[in-house]
Amino acid sequence: MRKFIKVVYLALSRETLIELDDSHNPKTVKAILENLPIKVIINKWGEELYTDKTPITVNEENPTKQVNLFDVAYWPPSQAICLFYGPTPISKPNRILAYSPVNVVGRIIPYLDEKCNVLEKIHDKTMVFIKKIN
Repeated sequence: MRKFIKVVYLALSRETLIELDDSHNPKTVKAILENLPIKVIINKWGEELYTDKTPITVNEENPTKQVNLFDVAYWPPSQAICLFYGPTPISKPNRILAYSPVNVVGRIIPYLDEKCNVLEKIHDKTMVFIKKIN
């Protein structure tokens, strides 16, 4: 079953749609859904957005350090949700790398030019609201 959540950037009145995929990390997806909605601060590291600590608590589950463009992941050490929309400061050519292993849980569904119009405009300490939409 397709599951969707969205991140609402309160100061910008904009949002990002995310499709969750529980085929690789079902425990992580379940924990995220069980803890929504969440109001949390989001920060920026290169072209990655990551939340401050959330109430979600899950261990590593099929962790990976290399992610794909528009992947959404859970970062167990910081209990954070991460949105990858380009390279991080430690990425290599053609390889987007997370700071440490993450559990990939889904993908950003880009709308038109999501990267330029929304994601690149987010700054550190932006308040967001993450919620289910189905």
